[in-house]
This record gives sequence, C-alpha cells and structure tokens, in this order.
Amino acid sequence: MRFPPVGVDQVLGLLKIIHNLGGRADAMYVNDAVDADMGDLSHVVDAAEALGLVKAQGGDLELTAEGRLAVERPVREFQKRLRDKLGSLEPFASLLKFITEAGRVEFEEALKFIQSLGYDADSAKKIIDWAVFAQLVEIDDGDWVVPA
Repeated sequence: MRFPPVGVDQVLGLLKIIHNLGGRADAMYVNDAVDADMGDLSHVVDAAEALGLVKAQGGDLELTAEGRLAVERPVREFQKRLRDKLGSLEPFASLLKFITEAGRVEFEEALKFIQSLGYDADSAKKIIDWAVFAQLVEIDDGDWVVPA
C-alpha cells in the first residue's frame, strides 16, 4: 500500500476528534471536524490505519491502543513510536536509505526523489513533513535534508 499523502495535522486531528467522542465515532460525524471532504477523509483514515492508530469498521472509526497513546501521551513519545513505524513503511524507508547513502541531499532533490516514487509535488512535501515529524530526517540550514 502506498502511504496516503495527508498532513500530520490531519491525522492528529482525526485521532483527537475520535478520542473526544469516546474513542469510537461514526465517520460521518468526524468528517466536518477533520477539515477534509469525504474523499480526503478516506485518505486520512487510510494513513491512520497504516500507522496502526485507527480501525475502520462498518462506517465507524475506533482508536487502537496505539492511537489512544498517541493522543494521551506527550508528543515526543508518539514521535518515537512513529519513527519506528515509518522507518519500515514506503516511501519513508526508501527516502531514508537515499538520504543516508548520500549523507545529505538538497531539499529539492529529496522532493524529486519522492516524486519519482509516484507522488506529486504537494504530496512529496507532506511525505517529508512526516519524516521530519517522526525524526527520521532533519532539515539542515533550510536547504539540506540529513538523517536525524
């Protein structure tokens, strides 16, 4: 499965909304609060499922134990867990290998690499945002992407 190009904030927002609704909610109630239309919500849910944070069953969305921890614990703990998870998912594993082998790459070169994997420019930026958030990579001097 290809990782959906959604924002970190969209997934975290989804988790918080479901948490505030008792840990389980009808997807129709969640849609307006996530700042996404129904098409985009499905991508946000797909990303959350790929990360093991949410289970979708018959129109309901339910937080997993990992999803609850993501909302209830400090962000740093979530970032550590996410780092382990994303490091083995595509396109993050390929991006990390590409950057690690090079030592550092220009930001634009990292974007082009992700685009070569089938993502558009906006989606490639979201993938890098996830990698930075999960502390797989860092942006150095504003122009370089380096392993974290």
